[in-house]
Amino acid sequence: MKKSVARQDDGVHSFFASSARKIAESLMDAEFLKKLRGMFAPGHRERRFNLATLVWLGIFGAANATLRSMEAILAAAAAAVEGGKTLPLRRRTLTESGWSRAKARLPLGLLRRLWRRWVEVARLHAGDKALYHGMRLVALDKKTMNVPEALWPTFRSHRGGRGEGPAQAELLVAYDVCVRVPLELTLGRVREDERKMASCLLRKLPAPSLLLVDCGFYSFVLFAEILHAGHHFLTRMRVNGTPRLLRRFRPTDGLYTIRPGNLPKEERDPSLPDTLVVRIVQTQRRGFRPIRLVTSLLDPDAFPREEILDLYHDRWHIETFFRELTGDVAFESWHTRTLRGLYVELLFTMTYVTVVRAHLAEAVKDKPLRPGRLSFGRGAEACLRAWCRLPKSASDQVPALRQELLTHLATLLIDVRPGRRFERDTQKRRAASRQKKLQALEAKRHAA
Repeated sequence: MKKSVARQDDGVHSFFASSARKIAESLMDAEFLKKLRGMFAPGHRERRFNLATLVWLGIFGAANATLRSMEAILAAAAAAVEGGKTLPLRRRTLTESGWSRAKARLPLGLLRRLWRRWVEVARLHAGDKALYHGMRLVALDKKTMNVPEALWPTFRSHRGGRGEGPAQAELLVAYDVCVRVPLELTLGRVREDERKMASCLLRKLPAPSLLLVDCGFYSFVLFAEILHAGHHFLTRMRVNGTPRLLRRFRPTDGLYTIRPGNLPKEERDPSLPDTLVVRIVQTQRRGFRPIRLVTSLLDPDAFPREEILDLYHDRWHIETFFRELTGDVAFESWHTRTLRGLYVELLFTMTYVTVVRAHLAEAVKDKPLRPGRLSFGRGAEACLRAWCRLPKSASDQVPALRQELLTHLATLLIDVRPGRRFERDTQKRRAASRQKKLQALEAKRHAA
């Protein structure tokens, strides 16, 4: 008889597994969790890391990505659900190598399905507040992120000032600007054209959607693909754009035709039209240059000019999403050296962000507030504390804990000050900031 290589349970594994199961069952309904289990088949050496344990460790690891090693994340996760630091992993039944092997066997389809499930939950709680004339407001943008050095042959790097820079990749994200959740993502090599990367995500987005993109995505081919996929677009025209006027609604609003670039006719895709009819709205905000906004929303009565300007201003929410990823989540602290491991950790990060946003959306479900008015950083801390309390509570106390969390999340409003303007001149901004500090020091001296 072959001797088993499985380690004996020292109490740590059974306690942690039961705690992770309680957290997973509170975050997902039993039927959906059963479907996910059907997609997961760990090897005999990773059976201690069942699906519930891996989901909890993945979300906890995304929330604590700054911890230096996977062993530190394991110890912190065990201490969090136990309520103290008296639960050592003394016989190493839960090891970082076992977790690494179990994560490597996680199907990417399972993680994407988990992520999309929480996107649906967040949209359900947001309701009609997240729609604009029946369309989803989706922003597309790209961020250059650092990746493990072992993946340099795959993604390459930008050239630094003194030789080669760090290994980097281009992360393109489709982002729901009303619900404030990421919808889709794709990775590309550095300096890859964002317009080609964006065309890969069009079929995966819910139709119809209104795509809010920056002028870096301005492309006749991309506009045609967006319309063919059943979406609309709103972007900023390049400075050297020369559209042809068809009809003017007002001095700063009208219909125009645009043509493809200077490609030879024999090199153009025959399926593309020769021209596109678009609407161009001109505007200028105080302190900014005048711009021209290009959109496929042609009806000036159904889509007034003022709404078009406000919609393009909402595109900035995806920039705050990238700031949250860098500051509040620190998602570039990788604990892997493989491409598959990079995707696993990236999908866990997106799932963690979406779960927090879904809780924020549920907190203001019956209120006129949008989920984006709530602070993600403070909401993420509150959610993590509440999830760690679940294993230590009786089953009949879980609804009360959940309601307590939602009530607290609804109070975490972002400090919005209407009319506040950002000075673009760096010297003027620095002088004003230093003047305020001097005034505060003088007031402190007088008070003393």
